Amino acid sequence: MVEDIIIDVVGSFADGKTTLVRALANESTLRHSEERKRGITIRLGYAHFLIYKCTKCSSFSRYEKCEACGAKGTLYYRVSIIDSPGHKTLMTIMLAGAPLVSGAVLVVAANQKCPQPQTEEHLEAIKIIGVKNLVVAQTKVDLVGAERARQNYQEIKDFLSKNGFSDTKIIPVFSINDVNIKELVQEIGKFNVNKEKDNKKPEMLVVRSFDVNKPGAEISKLSGGVLGGGLKEGEIAVGDKVTIYPGIFIKNAWKPIKTEVLQIQSEFGPEQKIGPGLTVGIKTKLDPSLSRRDSLAGSLVASNDAPPNFRNKISVTYSPLIDKEKNVFKKPLQKNEMVLLNVLAAKVLGTVSSIANEKVGITLNNSYLPYYTGDKAIISRKVENVWVLAGSGTIYD
Repeated sequence: MVEDIIIDVVGSFADGKTTLVRALANESTLRHSEERKRGITIRLGYAHFLIYKCTKCSSFSRYEKCEACGAKGTLYYRVSIIDSPGHKTLMTIMLAGAPLVSGAVLVVAANQKCPQPQTEEHLEAIKIIGVKNLVVAQTKVDLVGAERARQNYQEIKDFLSKNGFSDTKIIPVFSINDVNIKELVQEIGKFNVNKEKDNKKPEMLVVRSFDVNKPGAEISKLSGGVLGGGLKEGEIAVGDKVTIYPGIFIKNAWKPIKTEVLQIQSEFGPEQKIGPGLTVGIKTKLDPSLSRRDSLAGSLVASNDAPPNFRNKISVTYSPLIDKEKNVFKKPLQKNEMVLLNVLAAKVLGTVSSIANEKVGITLNNSYLPYYTGDKAIISRKVENVWVLAGSGTIYD
């Protein structure tokens, strides 16, 4: 049976993530005009490719004809890629897509000492959300000599061992010339998805939203708003009635929006039903002005019969990153301190209202947060005007 899997390509700024994605999927994730001009990923980018498993030698390949022995393969994985921004000021955008992923490719450039600060933060985020499937792509080996490449390889190995990933494979790649990309595909093919098959409530995380209508389109020909993202769990099918949280802000209150799923489109074509493992666009009956320019990014889509909690205060069992608390923040989390929360795809500001042992109460600033009890909350604290990953916890109330 063909499985769907979302992988996150993570790493520091300018380490070669987008170039690597282009080598894997033969397409660029730089689709926004500002991203193309600046040559960096500002928003979460998407790409896709297929992985086949050879019927003769069991090797994995991007093509039906095995790249190892030439025999015919069968379709094994449909892979959706999230290309996360690496700049430190864009860390919270990376965290928005993190709950969707089943595996990750950590990109580390050989021409810089490992780890860079964002390399550390991205690996910390991967650990927090519980991703076990990891492979490292050592990039820019063509820019350094053999001695520096070997030194960098050892730096990566030491960094992984320190963080509990000592068995993770490190693959030197030269993305532009497709060198060792098929070896990287071998490791991605070995990722263990292990999806739970029971009937869970659908949780779709919206990381993009669009108005696909051209300016001047006739009212009778307008298409409804499109939500882009993926399912954390459960299933959504064409024709389902769903609710979008937090919705729209009307008369000083948040009002969830009810709508209907009209079409589902993945990078692989139309879909009648989707579960976790695909990045998709869902066409709805929404007024397209509500979804324009990512205005619904961060939303949660749920079925009408399984509404989430929807409050302006949450309680979290908090576990700080001890080294950062000591060396970066210089003090523990404080009462009345402002923090940035990433919960599902949402990012909201809050103020610490209570601290007791490992339990933290956080009041949200002018926001209501949709969540289910047991969801993960990732907490960032501000250092020199930049939000820095500080720790995480489970929402218990």
